[in-house]
Amino acid sequence: MTVTDWVPSVAMKDVATGTAETVLTAYESILAEGSVARYDDGVGNVMWGIFSYAETEQAAVDSDVFSSVTVPEGAPRILPLMADPPEHGAYKRLFNSCFRPDRIAPIEARMRPVAAELIDSMIGAGTVDLGATFVYEFPTRTLCEFIGLGDEWKFYGRWASEMEKATSAGVRNAGSRLPEELMAEIAPPLLALINARRETPGTDAISRIVTAGLDGALLPDDVVVGLVIALFLAGLNTTASGLGNLIYRLARDQESQQLLREHPELIPEAIEEGVRIDSPQQEMPRRTKRDIDVGGTVIPADSAVFLNYGSANLDPKAWDNPEVFDIRRADKRRHLAFGRGQHSCPGSPLGRMQMRVVLEELLRRTSSFSVAGPVERLTWPRLSVERLPLRLVPADAA
Repeated sequence: MTVTDWVPSVAMKDVATGTAETVLTAYESILAEGSVARYDDGVGNVMWGIFSYAETEQAAVDSDVFSSVTVPEGAPRILPLMADPPEHGAYKRLFNSCFRPDRIAPIEARMRPVAAELIDSMIGAGTVDLGATFVYEFPTRTLCEFIGLGDEWKFYGRWASEMEKATSAGVRNAGSRLPEELMAEIAPPLLALINARRETPGTDAISRIVTAGLDGALLPDDVVVGLVIALFLAGLNTTASGLGNLIYRLARDQESQQLLREHPELIPEAIEEGVRIDSPQQEMPRRTKRDIDVGGTVIPADSAVFLNYGSANLDPKAWDNPEVFDIRRADKRRHLAFGRGQHSCPGSPLGRMQMRVVLEELLRRTSSFSVAGPVERLTWPRLSVERLPLRLVPADAA
């Protein structure tokens, strides 16, 4: 069977400039031809992409074939992202305990006024670039509050941005090492916080990790550092992207925007449909443990693979009218935007909370918001708005 080559920069050119109405335009030909395509990033990484919904979902739960350990043996890993069962399970249970509702509710109470203040300042400016002024700042500050990183949100936000660039949002991690200089930069301040929480635990995630440990055994400092990094990296850019994507979509859809103003109880449904149609993390890397036939294409053992959640969530074989943003879509919650199986995102409750709070406050404080200039987007492996000029009309001006 002939294998199609897929070039993200070409396929997503119109998405990057904001001229495409739907990301489906980047995937239509691949989904029509089959399930698998090949991707060469131009710097020595040749990867196999799985694009269809059924095959992506199956691969996501099959750790016997598709390993999440994508770095060389002995190299630093981000846990539990880069772990397979049974090792993965213990770390996942620890992370799940950090995201219980009773731990998220206080963060919502503390961060809602921050969201309101930031939104009011944008409304006061009239026209703002949301990509530069809000969609990264709010999630960064929220994560710093949740994890227990103090007030240094600008430092951690800048570090996360550099890590994403260095690893191509995780794509180059398949078979390569994490940037040691960036790991070395963040370790000292994290170690200082970890030691402080060992002495005086609080209610933040660092305190939970150092006191709960792993299956009853306290964790060494280097492991705690890795877990804190994982919490921050996994939670920041995905949430920022989800926020920006959904606000951008609503800015172009005044009917849906008004529906949510009149029926704020539908905001959680809009969030689920938003992450389906504009999945923030378009792909996640894996490595094959053996030869595997996927939709009629044999992917060789020890191959770098990406599971393309973004295309799976738009697969016409799995969704009716997948390019349509339908808040009342009945089956939208089976989307793969937060992963599937053992690697489903434990932090999704925190991400959903942030998106809900922001939409509630933005819709409450405006009578409308609309796109006010050229839009620039990152497209793959992460879909986000980097430049999003908006005109915001205050509610009292209606």
